[in-house]
Amino acid sequence: MSLPWNILLAYKLLIRLLRNEPERERYCQYIFYLLLRLMSVYSVKLEREQSQGRVDCIVETPQYVYIFAFKLDGTAAEAMRQIHDKGYARPYEADPRSVHLIGVNFSSATGTIDDWMGTTLPSSHKG
Repeated sequence: MSLPWNILLAYKLLIRLLRNEPERERYCQYIFYLLLRLMSVYSVKLEREQSQGRVDCIVETPQYVYIFAFKLDGTAAEAMRQIHDKGYARPYEADPRSVHLIGVNFSSATGTIDDWMGTTLPSSHKG
């Protein structure tokens, strides 16, 4: 079996053992981070502090910025609302890169992503 497959199998087993929701949601974030790092993505930041809260995950490449919000047993729409309500994209308003917002929901029942949605900010969002 490949390494990513083994990681996902372990994830499915462990998520069922974790009892409280914040701990389970954080565990999902770390698995996501680990998979991105294994793929050698340029810059991955978890729980980056901002004035309105902490962004779950930001991935930066030379041409793109991806801002993720994660929910556990919620909806992708709730995750997207969190990105907008807390202004997670504000620090990138003057950034020339294309900024993508992505809301993701993890299912504790299946141990997988069961819902996601994304949008690209229009270039007019930049200063």
